[in-house]
Amino acid sequence: MLDTLFTNARIVDVFRLRTFNGWFGVRGDRFLFVEEGVPPAGLAAKQTIDLGGDFVAPGLIDAHMHIESSLLTPRRFAEAVIPHGTTSLLADAHEVGNVAGEAGVAWMVHAGNDTPMRIFHALPSCVPATSPEIESTAQVFGADEIARMLALPRVIALGEVMDYRGLLGQSARLPALVAAARRMGVRIEGHIPTLSGMELSEYLSHGVQSDHTLTFPAKILEQLSKGVTVMLQAKSLTPENMACVNALADRNGIVLVTDDVEPNLLREGHLTRMIGLAVKSGLAPIEALASATIRPARYMGVHDLGGIAPGYLADFIVLDDLAAFPPRQVWLGGRKVATNGKALDIPVPAARPLPEFPDLPGPLAAVDFRLLPDAAGTQQRTANAVVVVNQTNSITRLEPVPVTVEDGFARFAEGDGLSLVAVFARRGGARSVGVIKNVGIDRGAAASSMAHDSHNLLVVGRDIASMVRAANAVFGMGGGVAIDDGSDVVAELRLPVFSLISDEHAETVAAELDAVEVALRGLGMKSQRPFLQLSLLALSVSPYYKFSDKGVVDTEARALLPALV
Repeated sequence: MLDTLFTNARIVDVFRLRTFNGWFGVRGDRFLFVEEGVPPAGLAAKQTIDLGGDFVAPGLIDAHMHIESSLLTPRRFAEAVIPHGTTSLLADAHEVGNVAGEAGVAWMVHAGNDTPMRIFHALPSCVPATSPEIESTAQVFGADEIARMLALPRVIALGEVMDYRGLLGQSARLPALVAAARRMGVRIEGHIPTLSGMELSEYLSHGVQSDHTLTFPAKILEQLSKGVTVMLQAKSLTPENMACVNALADRNGIVLVTDDVEPNLLREGHLTRMIGLAVKSGLAPIEALASATIRPARYMGVHDLGGIAPGYLADFIVLDDLAAFPPRQVWLGGRKVATNGKALDIPVPAARPLPEFPDLPGPLAAVDFRLLPDAAGTQQRTANAVVVVNQTNSITRLEPVPVTVEDGFARFAEGDGLSLVAVFARRGGARSVGVIKNVGIDRGAAASSMAHDSHNLLVVGRDIASMVRAANAVFGMGGGVAIDDGSDVVAELRLPVFSLISDEHAETVAAELDAVEVALRGLGMKSQRPFLQLSLLALSVSPYYKFSDKGVVDTEARALLPALV
């Protein structure tokens, strides 16, 4: 006997890229029958549901993302995204890994496995993102650490190998780590913002199988020809890229992913938002659904997810139209868990006790923000200024900029577009102070303990007093973001779990983030996503220049530069 018989459905066949009128039956948590037409008379079922001609598509699968970027614990993240139709994902906890080491990764794995979602895990490959000489983290992951963590449940991949220069020979640690994961037979995820030609081939020869970084048509075609699964996140969902994808004879290597999504964007959807952007840019809805269901499932090597077919897990969504979101219904393992974007009876696991993790540095004082710690008097110097190129992505360049240093402190002129950046290590006492141009902070300061990927304390500002207040506000909260308008702290986002994430409900965290972003725009930031732009200033593998607790990082040369020349 069936548990549930569903009739009068338009079933989305992601295997053949078509829809058909039919019916299906669920027994336990799996599909038993999936058929065209109408069910035979007398078919026994505990309940029968007439779907009224609505579309039924597989539950959505996100094959590359970081739960921490939602600023939520796994249980709160699951609460937020299941009603939008995301039922499975592959999460890489490299944010927590950098802050709390193996114990932190294990906590994220077990906390994810507690949720009703099907969360699979990729182990952070780059902790730190580059090397201990360039940035400080709680622990350094090598082959031994990866081998131990591969025994954790639902670990199926090695997370994105962001230190591409390290894998190409500038690191002794990373090739051995990747080789250990390859011997264990897990997926190896890539991060390939700039490589092409022979360098790309050499990088891929280590077993790397995917890339999710900003892309363009020629890059898509080269990577597909070299066996890469091309993952498209929001910034890559352009009309030019969609035209390139549409022209492909075989689109099985194209997958939609979210990567990093803040909690205020979760109001608009999760993977559904990627589907909507892809369709708006020219991708057919059924192609977009395939790239968010069966194609990621096949990439992940999970062969009973991603389709509506006999023996597959009964995760599915009910839609009024192929791209009408949020879903009218969400079913997980044959049980209805959400309707019209609202959760029904989704079980919320108990909070897990946290392992130890390093405290934030503080309280800080003005002297901690000196550009030249031992200088006296007034000097005219030249700074290695990191320049923000545009307001839509994290690309930066380097420019020599004259700067006045008075008793060790940088002094900026009105309208010069310059700000100070300071990074303080959570452990070990390292700190750096440098200059940034065009970040858009014209007054006041911002401080954040969410600063990709090492997540040391990042402070950006125009005046020292504001920087001290913002930094100490974050220290006092035990983690988070604080914005000072030049006279006082005007917005705070509390992130006490690992000083990175919150166990509050998504809407609470989103409201605090909204206030932070309004305050950042009030300081002068023009970025479409100001919090994200702020947090990426410390991402040492993002082209082309960033900041760490040890100095200015040339991300292509994988080298430190002095703040002043």
